[in-house]
Amino acid sequence: MFSRRTAWDLTPNELVVARQHASFAGEWIDLTSSNPTTVQLAYPQDTMTRALAQPAALVYEPACTGLASTRRFVADTYRQQGVDVEVDDLVLTASSSEAYSFLLKLLCDPGDSILVPQPSYPLFDDLARLESVRVRGYPLRAQDGWRTDVQALSEAVDDSVRAVFIVSPNNPTGSYLVRDELDAIEELAQRRGLALVSDEVFADYIWRDDPARVRCAAKESRTLAFSLGGLSKSACLPQMKLGWIVAGGPEPQRRAAMARLEMIGDTFLSVGTPIQHAAPALFEAAAGVREQLRHRIRRNLEMLQGVFDATSPVTVMPVRAGWYAVLRLPAFFTGEQWASLLARTSGVLTHPGEFFGFAEPACLVVSLIVPEAAFETGVRRIAGSAARASEA
Repeated sequence: MFSRRTAWDLTPNELVVARQHASFAGEWIDLTSSNPTTVQLAYPQDTMTRALAQPAALVYEPACTGLASTRRFVADTYRQQGVDVEVDDLVLTASSSEAYSFLLKLLCDPGDSILVPQPSYPLFDDLARLESVRVRGYPLRAQDGWRTDVQALSEAVDDSVRAVFIVSPNNPTGSYLVRDELDAIEELAQRRGLALVSDEVFADYIWRDDPARVRCAAKESRTLAFSLGGLSKSACLPQMKLGWIVAGGPEPQRRAAMARLEMIGDTFLSVGTPIQHAAPALFEAAAGVREQLRHRIRRNLEMLQGVFDATSPVTVMPVRAGWYAVLRLPAFFTGEQWASLLARTSGVLTHPGEFFGFAEPACLVVSLIVPEAAFETGVRRIAGSAARASEA
C-alpha cells in the first residue's frame, strides 16, 4: 500500500529505550537542545509580533521565486557582508529542507546519486530518499580540521552522481569551507559535470577570523553552484519558515537553473506571504537575540574547554563555527554506548557520534546553546562518568 520511499525503520532507538528504563531520578539535562526559542533567550516579542501583523500580508501575491521586496532584502544582507548577490539569482523557499528538495528535483532523476559529507547532520538521507535519490558519503578528515578528503571524494564519483553537497559551517564539526578546498572540489565538479550545493545556514556563527573562509560558495564558484540560507539560524526563529537559494556559476547554466527553479517554485508556491513581508523587520529585531546566543556559545565553549583540559580523559575537538561541540571520550565504549550510559546513570542527553556518521570512535555531540548553568551541570556529569569509567 505504501511507497518504498517511506519504509523507514520506526523501531525506537537505543537512546529512547535507555531513557525509558533509566535509573537516574534527578534533574535531566538535555545537551541535545538545538531550538533557540526554548533556551531562555530574550526575544523582542512586541516588535516581532507587530512585524507579522502587516496589512500587506492579507493580499495574496503568487510569486514563484518569492516576493521581489523580500529577495531584495536577502540580497542586501549578503551585500552587507561583502557578497554581491543579484535579486534575480535568489529563490525563496519555506525552509532549508524545501530548498534541498527543490535542488534535488532540479539536479537529479530517480536513481541518481549525490555526494554528502561525513560526518554531518543526517537530514540528507531522508530528503534524498523522498526524491528517490541515492546518497553516498565522502569523508571529512578529523586530523586536518575536518577538511574534505578530495581524493576520497573523487573516488566516490561515478556516472550516477549529479552533485556534491557541502555544509559550511558543518553541523556538528563546526568546520567551514576554505578557498583552496573549494578550488579542489570545483576542479572535480567541472571535470565530471557536477553541481555544487552549499548549506550555509550557520554562517552567522563564526568563532575565529579566517580570510580563507568561503562566505558564499555560489558566488565564489566557477561551476554551477547553489548556496542555502534562512531565518531559522540567522534570526534564531526556526518556526518562521523562510529559506533561500542563491544560484551562481557560469551565466548560461545559472540562467537555465533559475528558469527551472521558477517552474518548481510555481508548482508549489509554498512560501507564506506574512513571513515574506515580516522578514526584514524580524531579522533586524533578532540582532540582539543573535548576540545573546553568540555570547552564550562562547561562554559554554570556554567552560567546556576548562573542564576537559589536558588532564581529562575527554577531548574537546576544535570548534571554528556553529552551535555544537564534539567530544572524544575513552574508546572502551562506542559513542552510542556512552550516550546510553550517560542517559541511564547521569540523566544527561547527548548525541552519539554515530548519529552524524563519525568514523572516529567514542564521539559525542553536545549543543552549545543550552543555558549556561544547565550546560555546566551536564558537562560536569559527563566528566564524572568518564573519570569513573576510566578508573574502573
